[in-house]
Amino acid sequence: MISRSARALPAAALLALGLPHGSAGAEPDTGLAGSSFIVGLGAGAGFAPTYEGSKRYEFVPVPALSLSWNDTLVIDNTTARVTVIRTPWLQAGPLAAWRPGRQQDDDHRLKGLGDVDDAFDLGGFARIGFGGWSASVTARQDVIDSGGALVDFNTGYALPLSDALTLSIGADATWASDDYMAANFGVTRQQARRSRYSEFDSEAGFKNAGLSLGASYALSERWSLNAVTGYERLLGDAARSPIVKDGGTADQAYGFVSVTYRFGL
Repeated sequence: MISRSARALPAAALLALGLPHGSAGAEPDTGLAGSSFIVGLGAGAGFAPTYEGSKRYEFVPVPALSLSWNDTLVIDNTTARVTVIRTPWLQAGPLAAWRPGRQQDDDHRLKGLGDVDDAFDLGGFARIGFGGWSASVTARQDVIDSGGALVDFNTGYALPLSDALTLSIGADATWASDDYMAANFGVTRQQARRSRYSEFDSEAGFKNAGLSLGASYALSERWSLNAVTGYERLLGDAARSPIVKDGGTADQAYGFVSVTYRFGL
């Protein structure tokens, strides 16, 4: 399970967990070829903001679990994907994901804002890839509460430097609905009375964009060492929110290292 403080990190941060996020058009893992069921176990640590928009960082332990069946059903930590459309350059299908909320006890600057409930999202994804380049879009909507919807856009390029070492660079952006923005960046009249912030009505729009740099080193066929670092800039009403403008910062950074073991059944 990923720490709540890492809840807003882009998909590129999953590189740090060593999960099998193969892009469309990627070559199969020759070390595990022939295995229809692949399990990945990982452990790592790094740093991330205490909440989305925080200017304080904390240490984040990151245990990881991934399961893959015939590269069709893939479960990684809190997200499950089923590929129902597959071509040499395109993958697409439905997804389900648990999205951790935010608790006001996470940081003293959240006092008086109350908690943001966990969300369970349903949605879909599409990913295209040619060689080392890939791009994807993921859309998901909370179906148990008012957690809102997110649409994530990601693109990246993986550059193998040797048989063991691969570097990757990525870019991402996320659009958020009114409900998501209100829960995470809005301040109601009641919250304004209880907290240090003035009332603020946030609206839907792009909430962040960022860049990431990752590296993966294959220690053996099944063991790998992974690292990722990145920068995110909050945008629009997310950056203008008093939670960020007065109590935090629109500039967000993260970094993780991990070791992963994968085996086939």
